[in-house]
Amino acid sequence: MGSKPKKQEYQATAAEKASASVAKANYDFFKQNYAPLLREMRDQSQSDDNRRALRGRANADTMQALTSQPTFRQTQNVSGAGELSQALGGQLGVADAAAKNIQNKASSNVLGIARGQAADAQSGMAQASRLATSEALNRARANQQVRGARNAAIADVAATGFDVYSQKKAGEGKNNFGTRFFDALQGG
Repeated sequence: MGSKPKKQEYQATAAEKASASVAKANYDFFKQNYAPLLREMRDQSQSDDNRRALRGRANADTMQALTSQPTFRQTQNVSGAGELSQALGGQLGVADAAAKNIQNKASSNVLGIARGQAADAQSGMAQASRLATSEALNRARANQQVRGARNAAIADVAATGFDVYSQKKAGEGKNNFGTRFFDALQGG
């Protein structure tokens, strides 16, 4: 069996005492100057401010994309309202996911800073500026464009037919109505 260590073998050296003193001073400085900021960061990471802001932005983006140029036909279209609702729901889901991601990063930053690690420099609102457009919004926008193009084409055909019919009634081109109608449809 070995003997017990002697008291001078486990006493701190002068260098160890100086190092401990510097570490204690750094800890006290951090606690006094940065701990309140760290608590504030922690509280902000647990708030719903980012979620509210992102959901508001998603709502605004959806409404601007799908209702910026309303027509009477769009207001009467039942499926359009469903598409709008589906697109809005998709965008709000994307916003919620982004907000949760921001909240998780902020929380892990606080934990990392408390443990002396570097924080992620990307702010939550910078990430929010790149809020993804949901597939539902893209689909609703595409359906709206197709409906608009179809309605415009029908209106053009009807206007051309009316124009040709009016000219025939007025006595112009009595014998070539069909030819003139098809020429007008083809842009000639």
